[in-house]
Amino acid sequence: MKYYYRNGKKKFPDLSHFITKENVLIIGSGVLVIVGVAIVFFNHLIAAVILSPYLFLWYQTQKRKQQEKRKKRVKQESKEFFQSLMNCLTAGYSFEQSISKVKKELHMMYSKENSVLIPELDIMERKLQMNQPLEDVFEEFARKQENEDFIQFAFILRTAKRKGGNLIQVLERTIDTIHRKNQVEEEIVTILAGRVFEKNIMKMIPIFLICYLRIFNSTYLEIMYETLAGRVCMLVSLVTMVIAGKLADKIVDIEV
Repeated sequence: MKYYYRNGKKKFPDLSHFITKENVLIIGSGVLVIVGVAIVFFNHLIAAVILSPYLFLWYQTQKRKQQEKRKKRVKQESKEFFQSLMNCLTAGYSFEQSISKVKKELHMMYSKENSVLIPELDIMERKLQMNQPLEDVFEEFARKQENEDFIQFAFILRTAKRKGGNLIQVLERTIDTIHRKNQVEEEIVTILAGRVFEKNIMKMIPIFLICYLRIFNSTYLEIMYETLAGRVCMLVSLVTMVIAGKLADKIVDIEV
């Protein structure tokens, strides 16, 4: 953690790197979820204070989801990247020239603000213009993206440069193999999409039922909020729902 200093003495931590728009949204949504759970299951805001430590787990979970979302965006853009790169190589462009062409084509499909790869391609293009080795530049790019296809391609690119031979032909075959693998992964994701949707619906049904009863027949659940036994039952129900939801997430979380 960074600290602000005054007269050479450490005063207080620098939290500017933590206070970002994304973190504020995550914490705000976490507070709303905790308050909602406290009202639905316990009908009292004091329960929100008791449940507040869950905010830390919520933050970690949402940050992990953001990382997974970024990886999915990289994977989606990588398909366009490799397809465009193969077209450029087939047309006779060198690898260095192809990077500029690929970046222009990606600009036509994604805006720079919404794209993960375009800013990285800008950096790669500048490094290549400074005559840095192609294989080093691409390997650094691949490690930064944490994408299996880019890492595999960087390894083959370095091997092909070291061993010699027809570099363009080797790269074209590699890109074609990656493209066919991505097609298989897309089919698996499509098959799983229905199951993921069903899982999310099943996780929300108990909450919808409780809300429905509270709105249309509030006296039916009064005993659950006004007696100790009722509060214990609601607590057990909440814990059971959380555990069941985690198990359901693991069942449909299949790496492709």
